[in-house]
Amino acid sequence: MTHLEFSIHCNPENQQAHDIIVAYLMHIGFDRFEEREGAVQAYINRDVFTWEDFKEAVSQLKTCGIDIKYKYHEADDQNWNEEWEKNFVPVIIGSRLLVRAPFHSSENDLPLTLVIEPKMSFGTGHHQTTRLMLQAMMQIDMEGKKVLDMGCGTGILGIYASKKGAESVTGIDIDNWAYENAIENISRNKVSNMSVRLGDVCAIEEGEMFDIIVANINRNVLLKDIPVYVGHLRKRGILLLSGFLSEDAQYVLDCAYAHNLLHTSTVEEAGWLILSFVCTEHVNPGS
Repeated sequence: MTHLEFSIHCNPENQQAHDIIVAYLMHIGFDRFEEREGAVQAYINRDVFTWEDFKEAVSQLKTCGIDIKYKYHEADDQNWNEEWEKNFVPVIIGSRLLVRAPFHSSENDLPLTLVIEPKMSFGTGHHQTTRLMLQAMMQIDMEGKKVLDMGCGTGILGIYASKKGAESVTGIDIDNWAYENAIENISRNKVSNMSVRLGDVCAIEEGEMFDIIVANINRNVLLKDIPVYVGHLRKRGILLLSGFLSEDAQYVLDCAYAHNLLHTSTVEEAGWLILSFVCTEHVNPGS
């Protein structure tokens, strides 16, 4: 699979502008990002890239006061992964969870350590939204719960849920390389109660119900899929949503309110948000 690598410089050149660029590019299918020498390095599967979508994103960025200059080339996946390994360092989240790669030493492992091979999948604990998700999940009793991890990427969130006592975990991702990467990481972390499916929300089986659903994707996908999540969430079930910036929060809130979700908390890190909801008593009367 060939990716296109875009090197993007912007005016103004600051972290907030970089985060906004990432958010808009995520909306059109870019799936991996790095910051290198003041530029945003953005990667997208060549098969899903269209110039129409990219030009529209550039236009939307301009309305936000951000002008960009860019260059691009085809990126070899293997070389991209090597760059990941050079820059991928262990992450400690909430002082209780260590996330590292298999090529890191186990010498400083914590009692709860997740070994995640990054490859081409999103979810290593480095991005704010993954950290926000894990921090929120630390506040939830996972014991005996049935958990759905939408857009599972590396499988990190589902693997964490399993380690914290979930009865069963289902991961779903639309990208084949993420699907395969998640399966590898599940095995690597000796998790026996998590399965992974290739697809989008249509991969959720009819009548399948969950106690907890986590979705770290992007605003457009979330707005489209929230009604489906609600239909598969048990009474008083918990829904965690991330993958969008603070300026997108009201869109997500409005959609959630329209489907009888009770907003329980908002947490922000560097402009990125996680919104937590509880399914109200009368959403799924048959569950």
